[in-house]
Amino acid sequence: MQIDGKSVMITGGCGGIGLEMGRLFAEAGKDVVLVDAKIDAGAALADRHKNIRLVQCDLASESEIESRLKPYVADMLINNVGISPKFDKAGNRVRTWTMTLDQWNTVMTVNVTAHFLCTRLHLPRMMENKYGRIVNIASYAARTAGYQAAVHYTTSKAAILGFTKSLAKEVAPYGILVNAVNPGRIETAMTRDVSQEINQAFVSQIPAGRLGLPTDIAKVALFLCSDLAGYMTGTAVEVNGGLYVGP
Repeated sequence: MQIDGKSVMITGGCGGIGLEMGRLFAEAGKDVVLVDAKIDAGAALADRHKNIRLVQCDLASESEIESRLKPYVADMLINNVGISPKFDKAGNRVRTWTMTLDQWNTVMTVNVTAHFLCTRLHLPRMMENKYGRIVNIASYAARTAGYQAAVHYTTSKAAILGFTKSLAKEVAPYGILVNAVNPGRIETAMTRDVSQEINQAFVSQIPAGRLGLPTDIAKVALFLCSDLAGYMTGTAVEVNGGLYVGP
């Protein structure tokens, strides 16, 4: 497997999936920029791999994205940042009829607008170089509405699939490939905000018999940036252990 790009930026890079993607790309010899609002969780990985740089950035802020990330524009971009708030401050599950506009807008800004802004930042260099790889991390919830996710999260991930398809058609003539990954239930902080019983109930529905691991997603991102995926664009890869097997 060959990856022609020399550098990669990973948003949400200091979460479970982001860190694992950073590790794999670093081990493949690429210059890696991990971007997150809080970067402490990436310190140990950056200490082990000198080709990993940590950049703190509020990915809900257009001005911060422009000022802090522009110096690190890369050959490959993985839009991985995402949040999935399920409960309000009182501990009640968020429902459409109780959701505030601020709650809706926060999720849309982080899960959708940040993808757009980071992509827009990278496109001029990719277009000039006639090369680029963009991987958007969506979710199987976009296919099934999920089982625990609230409506703002599900809607945001469905939007990312549309973004992926439309963008792929726009930029294919410039040698830029754009694909998405739909993770299933993955063992990360995002899935540990519910009880262990709920996660065990998920396992009983997954033909593979386990929750996914961050490395399951990271390996697919690596593949999508490689020559092995050189004729793939505008598609979404389902990585869920058989939890969803629809079209």
